[in-house]
Amino acid sequence: MTTRTEAAWAWPAAAPRASERVVWGFGALCLTGFLAAQFVSLTRVFLIDYLGGIAAYAASQAGLVSVGLLPVAVLAYGLRSGSLLGRLVPGAKLWATLVLLLSGLLFLYGWIEQEYRIEPVLHDLAPYLVIVLCAVLGSMSRVWEDADGPLVALFVAALAVNALGMTGMTEVVSEAQPDDRAGIGITAYRTQGALAFWPLLLLTARLRRRRVALLAFAGVCFVVAQQILFQKRAPTLRIALFLLVFFLVLPRLPGARRWLLPGGERWVRTAFAGTVLVGLLVAGTLAPWLFRGQLEGLRDRISGERYAGGAAGMLTYQNERFYEVGMFLETLEPQEWVLGRGFGGYFVPRDEEWGVWLDDVREFGRRQLHVGGLMPFFKGGLVLAVAYYSGLLLALLRGCRQLRDPFAAAAFFVVAIHALFLLQEGWFVMSMSYDLTMVGLCMGYLLSQERDAPADTVPAEAAE
Repeated sequence: MTTRTEAAWAWPAAAPRASERVVWGFGALCLTGFLAAQFVSLTRVFLIDYLGGIAAYAASQAGLVSVGLLPVAVLAYGLRSGSLLGRLVPGAKLWATLVLLLSGLLFLYGWIEQEYRIEPVLHDLAPYLVIVLCAVLGSMSRVWEDADGPLVALFVAALAVNALGMTGMTEVVSEAQPDDRAGIGITAYRTQGALAFWPLLLLTARLRRRRVALLAFAGVCFVVAQQILFQKRAPTLRIALFLLVFFLVLPRLPGARRWLLPGGERWVRTAFAGTVLVGLLVAGTLAPWLFRGQLEGLRDRISGERYAGGAAGMLTYQNERFYEVGMFLETLEPQEWVLGRGFGGYFVPRDEEWGVWLDDVREFGRRQLHVGGLMPFFKGGLVLAVAYYSGLLLALLRGCRQLRDPFAAAAFFVVAIHALFLLQEGWFVMSMSYDLTMVGLCMGYLLSQERDAPADTVPAEAAE
């Protein structure tokens, strides 16, 4: 039986030959291998705690080396579509080619001209490869069908890892000081990136079987609890926006009645409320003082009481993220505004405590910015920034015209809310590889020629 998720992205095509199925299977194997390896990398702190040195070596290699599986997956799937750039529209193919070309040049500039060590240069190159290659993969319907099962399975594993990693909260926070922001030192703080696919699972929950929808709801509740216990401001607001989109926007989009099952919306709201209730009961049973204290600490951080001018001060130089940006801009030479510093590039902040020791250049400096939206400018100047963001803008513009497609609507809001938070969250780093993968796949879905094909797909699936 075709699931509602598959129906949402289905596009009529001729039945594949046996040889094509073999090639697709190899592509799916490479994509699944990439996702599994990134899971190992994102949960390496947990794995090292339980498995020791062997896990440390495997995890340290998995994140970067597995990026090499993506070009193979693109090649395998591209053989069916007739293009190495999949089903991307012509403008998106130009964007993908340009970003890959610039990334290659910045790689050579950093490694050969600037003589940076190969490791930091590769770590700067990898995020752009992941986004662009995932966009190519996301433009092909077959990829979504093949990736859905592994993504759900890895999300279940990520929930298990993070739940075990959260057990250290009561060891670092005492009942005498329940609002202490000490949770950022526990294992789960370093493994929460493995849960990054929760927005996509949430926004597509109405298209899925009920057990998977319940899993998505449980995942959202768990992520909310994490952000409270870690006292994270921007991620908490991001979750609130996704929930508003899920409950208030998606059901009211044009054409929503075509894919909403009778009584389905009532079930969605009841199931989500029930999941929240269970979560509150668990929190109240395990450590009510902990959640009350951390919630108060989060409220204090969101209020902006520590900033002059209140919460608005978080958007000025008083915010440590923007203070860091100011120090970076002070170090730029005129040509670097246009061309950047290349992959592996760094800056030396005037306040030495803001830097970390970089062995290859023997200086205290920084290779990343906490304001993720400026990372393309940092490494590739206005040239890379304009090139990358033109593709992001194209995806959003096309997404605005595709909101009748329920899966396109989900992909659009994943990309749009991600773009909104580029001023407050890190980006273009492999410690966020699942975020990069999700956004790349969603961009590809919006930039696909298949979205332009006339189709009257009305999802239909018996609820389980």
